[in-house]
Order: sequence, then C-alpha cells, then structure tokens
Amino acid sequence: MSSSPRRSTPDASFDSDPAMSDPSFGNEEAMDSGAMQDIAISGEIAVDPGGAQADQAASSEPTVLDKSVLRRYPAWITLVVASAIAYASLAVEMPSSNSRIFCFAILGITLVFSIGVSGCFIAPDCNACTKAFVSSGSSTGRFVELVLSMIMFILWCIGLPIIMDPTRGIAIGLTQIVNANLYVTSWICFAAIIFVLGDLMGDLFAGPQGSAYGLSQLDPQTGEYVVTPAFTPVHYQRLWDTRRGKWFALAAITGIALSGTVRTYQAFACGKENMQSNATCKDTKVAIAMNVLGGIFCLSILGLGSMASPLSEFVEKIGAICTTVVWTVGLAVITFGAGPGHSLGNLFFATWGGFYVSIMITADCYRDEITRRAQALSGQTSPFGNPNSTQVEMPEVHNEEDNDI
Repeated sequence: MSSSPRRSTPDASFDSDPAMSDPSFGNEEAMDSGAMQDIAISGEIAVDPGGAQADQAASSEPTVLDKSVLRRYPAWITLVVASAIAYASLAVEMPSSNSRIFCFAILGITLVFSIGVSGCFIAPDCNACTKAFVSSGSSTGRFVELVLSMIMFILWCIGLPIIMDPTRGIAIGLTQIVNANLYVTSWICFAAIIFVLGDLMGDLFAGPQGSAYGLSQLDPQTGEYVVTPAFTPVHYQRLWDTRRGKWFALAAITGIALSGTVRTYQAFACGKENMQSNATCKDTKVAIAMNVLGGIFCLSILGLGSMASPLSEFVEKIGAICTTVVWTVGLAVITFGAGPGHSLGNLFFATWGGFYVSIMITADCYRDEITRRAQALSGQTSPFGNPNSTQVEMPEVHNEEDNDI
C-alpha cells in the first residue's frame, strides 16, 4: 500500500509491450526530450525537400492569361496579319519614293512590335521576360505594352494620311482605290491600335492607379481593386460604351470626312473660275460646310459635358438632333449624284459612318425618356388591372448616367 504508483508487479505481457521495453518508459522528461528530438529531426528532413518541390511545382505551373490580356490578344494577332499584308502589298507596287519608304518603316515597326507582343501572349512561359510581360500581378508588362501602342499610334497618325493621300497615289487615287489590300489593311491596323491603346488606358483608370481619380477603390473584404457602384463614387464604363465615346468617335470621323472633302476640292481645282459651275465642286463646297458645322457641334457637346453643366443633358439632346440633320444633308450631298464621295473611298465610308453614329447618339439620348413613357403606358393599360405588371422592362436608371458625356 505504501508503494509508489509508478511501481508495478512484473508481468510477461509487459515484457512483450514495446512501450515497457523502452528504457525511457517511466521517465517523462526523457520521453519529452526524445519526442522533441524526433520532431526536430523529422522537421529538418521534411522542410527542405518539401520547399524545393513546392518551388519547382510553382515554377512549372503554366501562366494563365487574365481577362485584360485576352481582350487584346485578338487585336495583336489581327495587327500581325494586317501589317504583314499591307507591307507585302506596298512592296510589289511602283518604285519607291520618300513617302513610300516612310510607309515601309511604319509597317515594319508595326509588324515587329505586333509579332513580339503576340509571341509573348502565345508562349508566356518560354522565358522570364515573357512571363513577366503577361503576368497580371506585374505592371511592367502593361506599361511596356502601353508605350509600344502609343508609339505605333503616333506613327500611324502621321503615316495614315500619307497612305490615304490621293495626290501620292499610294492606296487611293483621285476618284478610286488603287491598292485595295493596302487600303483595307491600313485601316484595320489603325483600328486595332486604337482598340489596344483604349483598352490599356481603360485598365489604367480602372486599376489601382485609377483610385486617385475616384474610379476604383480597394475592397476591404477581398483586397482587390473593384469597379462597381458599391465601392466607387463614379460609375465607371468603358469609353466606347458611353455617349461620350460616341461623340469622340463622331469627332474623329468628322475630321476624316473634312480632310477628304478638302483634298477633293484641291484635286479638282474648285477655286478656279472655270470650275465654279462644276457639279462636283458645288457639292464639295456644301460638304465642307456640313463637316465644319458637324465638327463644331461635336466639340461644343464634348466641352459642355466636361463642365458638368445642369443643362448639359438638354443641350446634348438638341445638339444630337442638329448633328443628325447635318449628317443627313451631308450624306445626300457627298454620296449621291456627282458628290465628292460617290465612289468607294475614305470620304464615302466616313460619311456613312458619321451618319450612323449620329443616329445612334440621338437614339441613345432619347432612350430613357421613351422607355419611361412606354413603362407608364404599359402600366396604365395592363389587362390585369395591375399597374405594377408592366410589359416593358426598363433597366435601372442612375441619375448620374443620364448624361454620360
């Protein structure tokens, strides 16, 4: 009875127990130290190989392109194909001149840039540079892509008027297209560059850098920059989804149309006395006046929208109607009869493009008002007598979006 609780009567079954055969049995300190020693040793054995395997697995994982890169990837591939066709179509034409050499340089730079960027998108894991270029967590790649697209945009703003100059005869002549491949692919290249540059600028304002402009804020729950009305003071939309974007597009189209009419006026020498009665010169003078008037409307609406005037919505509606009338008259004068844009060319496509965009702007200005009237009328004439059961679905209207210029 006085024996210690650690002492017990020997038994054969205890002899076969590995725990009792262990010399550290009964010695709790030895067991603790032994266990700690075993754990420490096993930890040293397992940590290094595990970390190396994890690093190796992480490095072998393929890079996944984010949504931003996937949007621009088709544009870069299109730029590769279009610039290659344009370069080939220019190379097989007439002997080189200074303007043609400059166009060769622009097309060559565009081809090299587009092949390099497309190669990074196609094979992002071939080396560390391409991996960093397409990585969504690195801003260096997008900055380089933005710089390249800006360089190409500046070059094409200089080179496209040279390619489309009828007096040089590179892509178009005085009355017709002389190199259809170069004409079409040049416009495709310019459009692809504008898309890439616009998308990158949209990401710039919508990403972490855009928080300084109130366009994006950090979500405290996910830790990511979001662009939703719940977290941003300004409802963000891409430029080409807003009326402001359409007004910018119309201003650009107006510049193209005005340039085409002025070139036609110069080509036909409409300033001479013997050309005053020429039908084409008469229509060209009216077309110039319509383009100038349409450009004034565009710039006025864009300037008024930047000042955030309370009357800007009403003025925009009036300006949209006036712009549509101007482009309707311009369409009739330019593309019908002996007008300067009756044949296929820049002036023809620009005139139809301006007419279409003006119609879209006018319809967008009056869309909310028409929808509200349709909703009210549908609620009053509901066959079930329930004013809430409307037959017209109207999306939620934000007051700050009524005028998005």
